[in-house]
Amino acid sequence: MGKTMLAFQLHGARDLRAVELPRPEPGPGAVLVAIRRAGICGSDIHYFTHGKVGRFVPKRPFVLGHELAGEVVALGQGAAPSLLGARVAVDPSHPCGACRYCAVGRSNLCLNMRFLGSASCDPHLDGGFAEYVAVPARNCHILPAQVTWGAAALIEPLSVCLHALGRAGGLAGRAVLVTGGGTIGQLTALLARAAGAAPVILSDPDSFARETALRIGADATLDPQRPDFAEAVEAAAPDGIAVAFEASGAPAALAQAIALVERGGTIVQIGTLPPEVALPANDIMARELTLAGSFRFAAAFAPVLRLLQSGRLDVTPVISHVAPLAETGVAMAAAVARAGVIKAQLAAGEAASG
Repeated sequence: MGKTMLAFQLHGARDLRAVELPRPEPGPGAVLVAIRRAGICGSDIHYFTHGKVGRFVPKRPFVLGHELAGEVVALGQGAAPSLLGARVAVDPSHPCGACRYCAVGRSNLCLNMRFLGSASCDPHLDGGFAEYVAVPARNCHILPAQVTWGAAALIEPLSVCLHALGRAGGLAGRAVLVTGGGTIGQLTALLARAAGAAPVILSDPDSFARETALRIGADATLDPQRPDFAEAVEAAAPDGIAVAFEASGAPAALAQAIALVERGGTIVQIGTLPPEVALPANDIMARELTLAGSFRFAAAFAPVLRLLQSGRLDVTPVISHVAPLAETGVAMAAAVARAGVIKAQLAAGEAASG
């Protein structure tokens, strides 16, 4: 291993630079992971296109990427020797473990959260658009042999979706509408189907996104821009929509979700919306709707790994674009353009073809 590494730093909106950085050294209780796959997330796209994500505004250049998997190649003092050489998925969350939210199992709301590849903490933590990352050993989840690098790099977004399902309550036998056919929408539909929801309907203006949703098991897909959208949803779910997952971050999609759920229904907001969004508060009140936020995840990596190991989830249709790490800029452009792309991933080392 050399003393430096290739990484891609965000310097501002539309300014993603290939740089040479010192290779990180794992401190006590940490390990050095050689990154094999890293996914480009919707938040990475927001950082790239807008220079920020909601209220998270970078104060200095940092390395994006929080969906990552790789091989442990060095150990810090106190890290278990058995981890050396292990294939791992990396949980990007660094909750403090001591605040009142951590104490009740809601570590995703930690008051002192640090998160890889995010400007939500200061100093920012460099993420996975690089050859190496040093992380606490406790953040590494050993991969079963049958879990590919591509699937491993989807464990983080799958965790986001599994957490969102938990915010909705039980889904068995309930009709679900997912608005937005990006990675989070696709994986939410996949997990809802696995949880017994029926029917599962996904809406997105993009035909490729709708086709992908049908391949992963959605019962119906619809273009939300069609003039008879509400009637089409009703035809696909005659008994009404019990739960809507808003995964697009579009105010119009949230308005559709609120309008279409049945009385007493639930809307789970996963996508990042613009700062000010009008809400039909009286309608929410009179129909006793529940509008729940869903932010990141807590303790979801292990159950997602069990689902992947069981063979119940086929996530391969979601991975639509894989590029070498050196072509991160090209891959980001493809993810932004979204033409024929759901999930773009970056590959390094042996993962370039696995």
